[in-house]
Amino acid sequence: MEVMNKILSGSDATNRRLEFPAGSLWAFPMPDGQNSVEFVASDIHEQQWRLKVSVRNEGRYSKPWLKGEWGDYVHQKQLRKGDRVILTMNDEENGERSYRIGAERKHFGFWYSIDEQQLVLNLCFASVGVATSSYIFCLVCFTASVDIPTGMILVSLLFFYIQKSLIWMNQ
Repeated sequence: MEVMNKILSGSDATNRRLEFPAGSLWAFPMPDGQNSVEFVASDIHEQQWRLKVSVRNEGRYSKPWLKGEWGDYVHQKQLRKGDRVILTMNDEENGERSYRIGAERKHFGFWYSIDEQQLVLNLCFASVGVATSSYIFCLVCFTASVDIPTGMILVSLLFFYIQKSLIWMNQ
């Protein structure tokens, strides 16, 4: 179940805390007398992120924030203003709650998973200087990880790059 779907502000991406949507607080019941709840969210690679939802003790509005390892998550995923973060929750059969966190970036009007994109790009960079078949593998994976219009543009760019690389390698 989706808990939060938020486009990051500049502050969210740089200040080691995310302004958490008040409408999502239902997923984090806070015991009386407490103003924060800690939880662990896993990303697509099963890396666990220790996060903490906090609210103000006083004032007219609760003004919730997401802290904990949020800054580390932003740094590792290279998040920036305009990226989207999605937090989901699942109630397990044993009564426990599990959380998943993911990030997406908009490219040519389409959203794609930053985690999947980083994995594909790592494969691409690892294949530099290797046979053309590695480039083709990279191209297929990369195109499959983004939407068709984006993939078509990337195919053109990649073939141009391959052609230039092969000419350079044969000189």
